[in-house]
Amino acid sequence: MDPSSDSPKPYSCVVCHKRKVKCDRREPCSKCAKAEVECIYRPPPPPRRRKRARDASGSASSERDKSFPRISRESPRADDTGTTGDAAHFGSRASLTESKSGIPGRMIMRGGNSVYLENNLWTNASHELADATEVLDASNNPDSSSQEDDDGEDMLLLGSGARNNLTNLHPNPVRIFKLWQTFLENVNPIIKILHTPTLQPQILEAAGEISSIGKELEALMFAVYCIALASLPTAEVERSFGESKKKLLARCRRGAQFAFSNASFLRTSNFMVLQALMLYILSMRVFSDSHTIWTMSGVALRIAQRIGVHRDGSGYGLSVFETEIRRRIWFQLIIIDSTSAQFCGVAPSPLPATADTMPPININDTDLDPRMTEPPCEKEGPTDMIFCLARCEFGKWLRRWSKHASPSHSPWAFLSSSSMSLKEKDKAIDELEELLEQKFLRYCDKSIPLHLATLVMARSVIHYTRLMAHHPRQYQGSNIRLSQTERDVIFDNCLKMAEYADYTQTNNDIQRFSWHTVHHMPWDAMIFMLSEMRFRDDPEEKSKVWQIIGNIYTHYLRHRRIAVQLPLHRAIENLMIRAWKTHTEECNRLQRAPISCPTIVATLIGNSIESSQSHSNSQRALDPLPCHGFSPQDATSVDLGRNRGGFDYLVHEEASMNWNDWDNLLNQFQESLMDDMNFMTGSTS
Repeated sequence: MDPSSDSPKPYSCVVCHKRKVKCDRREPCSKCAKAEVECIYRPPPPPRRRKRARDASGSASSERDKSFPRISRESPRADDTGTTGDAAHFGSRASLTESKSGIPGRMIMRGGNSVYLENNLWTNASHELADATEVLDASNNPDSSSQEDDDGEDMLLLGSGARNNLTNLHPNPVRIFKLWQTFLENVNPIIKILHTPTLQPQILEAAGEISSIGKELEALMFAVYCIALASLPTAEVERSFGESKKKLLARCRRGAQFAFSNASFLRTSNFMVLQALMLYILSMRVFSDSHTIWTMSGVALRIAQRIGVHRDGSGYGLSVFETEIRRRIWFQLIIIDSTSAQFCGVAPSPLPATADTMPPININDTDLDPRMTEPPCEKEGPTDMIFCLARCEFGKWLRRWSKHASPSHSPWAFLSSSSMSLKEKDKAIDELEELLEQKFLRYCDKSIPLHLATLVMARSVIHYTRLMAHHPRQYQGSNIRLSQTERDVIFDNCLKMAEYADYTQTNNDIQRFSWHTVHHMPWDAMIFMLSEMRFRDDPEEKSKVWQIIGNIYTHYLRHRRIAVQLPLHRAIENLMIRAWKTHTEECNRLQRAPISCPTIVATLIGNSIESSQSHSNSQRALDPLPCHGFSPQDATSVDLGRNRGGFDYLVHEEASMNWNDWDNLLNQFQESLMDDMNFMTGSTS
């Protein structure tokens, strides 16, 4: 039909059809002209295909079954498949395959899209389709009639489903290249959900042709921008891009949200959109509260189930390449969900009963190629996957031992469960330590940043599990008192955790990964050590502990740039001053010179004295004050109850802690995090 003709259209426009109002079928129609919206005419969908007759056995004809080819092992070009990046190597024809293991379930695949069906209604109905692509197109094609009827419904979180032109929100090609390089150095080594040798040519090509980029690749590119920026120090962003990190990241976040809207991410069956969403969630973890991240990880898990990532691709005839990438995505997604759940104080989402995805194999990215037809030989020793595989190994250990506790609890619950003796728990942790040492740590070269990060992560996890197994909170409310030997075990593990946290914050070789570790503050270790410092006698040990705690807490405050002090902070600072006060009183009693006043303690004492003198609630300074400005006796002059928020009930004069109340504060701390935009200026510096 000639679009310039004045003759009326034979069907209603999209807007009138959606609103269910009469359309005058002009161009534009009067309703759209009055509302000042774009008037679009789309032809109605073709009539549905009629079901084919079944034979006497109740199954579809053998001729129809032959129309479903197995997945192609070829490596089609992106232009042939209509997809880009990794998805371009997943086959161009649609295929419908059943599980080789005999478990009910079917996988429908084409290009970078897949849908997994496992209930009887859908698996039976899929046999009736003359073309397997109908299942994919019905829910993933933005031009389909089903979306015309409910245009924008899947944009429940992001607003209108209208396609947005994002050309102006992309960085220029030079900046895109810088951000991609940042991603390769700071993010990819510890995430490994993209096959960068395959994706890099697509990214570089798209950077020169932004206006013609596909919506799936565009979503992935914006997610890469966001997580690359989140991994950079504020000063480095300003130096490299000539723009503030807050402003640049806000623009990329807005572009990512529009890109997800364009890609209809809530109904997507596209592999690349899931990868983009996972990177976006990780990029926002530094700035968003834990509950938001946990909720979004649940969305990603549902998308992954829809795509069938929870089923191992080897059982459905998927290529070696796609099977391995799916394994990496599934295990990384489990880690994201379980860690965000832990920060929220809830149990991780239960895995689907049919989940059977195998762990990723120990190979380098260069050992993996979309054209390969045989699985690569797994290597012994360190590869690009060392960090991710060490985390997977810990997750498998945790899930195996968590069966000793109630299934409704966190996987960590067995460490505090009375169903296991302390000896059994230590034996289980010894098993973990031996496992990590034999498979990963003995191969680590400390001169390689990724190996060093793996070493620090694994050792920190071991000390954390020992702390959880011996933690005094499990004896709260009982008449059991910890022996000095047990207190020493707990103190030693806390000290080692704190040392690794301090090392992570200050070591230049692994600073590039600090965006990933910033959430892991050793609060329990700091609280226990500060409490114990009131009763320990070794001056060298005390000096070391004060230095480490001062470094960790000062760096934390500078990193977060917190303007509003939360109850947890006031309670910990109260505990710091109380511990220092006990130390100075002990030194006076024994006529012994106290250790040098820690900078953070001097700052807190100074602010408390100033507050006491002015009787005001002025904002406390974060810049350290010189220690020599205050004598040890100044600590005794601070009114803790009035100036530090009244948290004396958390600390008993005897060697015990009120851990129930500390746990309440830690939970409140997670719930009291400000809106993510308020944290944006607190990026790593």
